[in-house]
Amino acid sequence: MDFFEFTKSDYEYITKECMLDEEYQKLLEYKIKGYSRTKMAMQLGVSEATLDVMIRKLKKKIKKIL
Repeated sequence: MDFFEFTKSDYEYITKECMLDEEYQKLLEYKIKGYSRTKMAMQLGVSEATLDVMIRKLKKKIKKIL
């Protein structure tokens, strides 16, 4: 199972409980939809290296509430 396999209700719970800002909400949505790293980086306007850091931070926040 992939870490980012969430339902819509899971997504709503996570965004609420983690108090994610708009950028991280979009990142979570892209991860759930299965976007490639390159596509996510382009959509968010960041480098792939920055995207990797953002993904690690997002995972850390999600693990705290699960």
